[in-house]
Amino acid sequence: MLIIPAIDIYQGQCVRLRQGRFNEMTIYPERPETLAARYTKQGIKRLHLVDLEGAKAGEMKQLPLMSTIAASTIKVQAGGGIRSLATAEACLKTGVEQLVIGSIAVTDRDLTSKIIQKIQPERVILALDVRIEDKLPQLSVHGWQTSTKHHLWDVVSEYQQLGITHILCTDIACDGMMKGPNFNLYEEAIERFPAVRWQASGGVRHWQDIQALEKLGVNAVILGRLLYESDFDLSGAIDVSEANYSLS
Repeated sequence: MLIIPAIDIYQGQCVRLRQGRFNEMTIYPERPETLAARYTKQGIKRLHLVDLEGAKAGEMKQLPLMSTIAASTIKVQAGGGIRSLATAEACLKTGVEQLVIGSIAVTDRDLTSKIIQKIQPERVILALDVRIEDKLPQLSVHGWQTSTKHHLWDVVSEYQQLGITHILCTDIACDGMMKGPNFNLYEEAIERFPAVRWQASGGVRHWQDIQALEKLGVNAVILGRLLYESDFDLSGAIDVSEANYSLS
């Protein structure tokens, strides 16, 4: 399984939110590009960048910074505010390998389909963020500020028909809490859509959580707060989890 550190950026700073709430933001002193370089030295193969200002405003704000980070040797997946074809193309021009598309995948499926067709499905990762309501994963959009009546399974089924194979799924209730992932959510996701390369995000506390996700068949795990606020051995975890992993 691939281990992907996340760097959430707000006004040029590394930050983390709790359950997607902008009024519960922790700001960290290390610069995003410095942190990316440190993770690279620890052996990561891929980095997850989120433009939180862009996600909130609906327009990417951190393209120059993303370009600086993507100029390194690691592969970058990035999102936050991709709500037009022009923005999608501008993001790719920074050197980002894959676009992480969230809100418009739910709110504007025609536009999302056009982006997928233009840049090819393998360069798109859908970021589908859910709140569990009546045992159904209901999707939230616009930086998790708006709930919808759409549920995860219908949306995944639709985009799978367009060739999408990479999906990053977050249970918002787990995000930034370090109380464990929603294992039941990922187990059901893999049972329903075994051909999808699922990325899990939110709540990972320790190495045992990563092992449990790997046993379920999760393809990659996104790590955020764990790397900021614990002595987690990233290099050691990468050596074990990615020994037989291929990015292709």
